Amino acid sequence: MKTLPPLSGLAAAGLLALSACASDVTLPVRTVTDVDADTGTIELVSGQDLEVALPLTSGTGYAWRLDNEASPLLAGGSSFQTQAKAPGAPVRTVYRYTAAVRGRMDLSFTLKRPWEPDAPGDRRVVFHIRVR
Repeated sequence: MKTLPPLSGLAAAGLLALSACASDVTLPVRTVTDVDADTGTIELVSGQDLEVALPLTSGTGYAWRLDNEASPLLAGGSSFQTQAKAPGAPVRTVYRYTAAVRGRMDLSFTLKRPWEPDAPGDRRVVFHIRVR
């Protein structure tokens, strides 16, 4: 086995600075919409944020419902709705998560009026998630 000579002070400082910069890298937020559902696997890296932005028409009584709790793969789970410019205007319900641990899961949402029972014709979207 060949041994390498010790690093000079300047080389060691450079390696330390490089490793510090690598740990501060900000991962881009991955935003998906209803058209991305069922089109394949959404790949995330641990620590990366995911936004699921689902379209909605304001004032209709319809709302997106998360069908199952997110597994430990995704942390957070906050949601908000964008502001409507006028009654009947398009808005988005946005669910935000952070990829926490490696694995696979499905995130599914149903568009419906909360007071109506589930029906076979309800609009449903499924996102296949993989965290590396």
